Amino acid sequence: MDAIQCPCGRVIKNPEEYKVVYLKHELKEIDILCPNDSCYLRELGYIKFEIVNGKAKFKEASFYPPFVTWNSGRLGADKATKMLKEHLKKIAERVDWERLGETEKAEES
Repeated sequence: MDAIQCPCGRVIKNPEEYKVVYLKHELKEIDILCPNDSCYLRELGYIKFEIVNGKAKFKEASFYPPFVTWNSGRLGADKATKMLKEHLKKIAERVDWERLGETEKAEES
């Protein structure tokens, strides 16, 4: 079975496995982290958003080049691109956008 893999060796079969952390408040960016706590890359990608009328709106999501290149080399570029896009979509769906908007509103006041 083909699966996404982090260069640290951690196989990621399900997009639910990624850790999603909101640390970069000023950048309005959510970090996508490897599920392996001892991963040397740690940060695999990000989700950017903006606040429109007090609500958090998805802007873009991407994995960083080392993670993409690693998987492209293993699975082939087309297959890796398709799988990684699907993972990003599922990760973005997991974000509580309403709560995120409320968090941003609270920080502004």
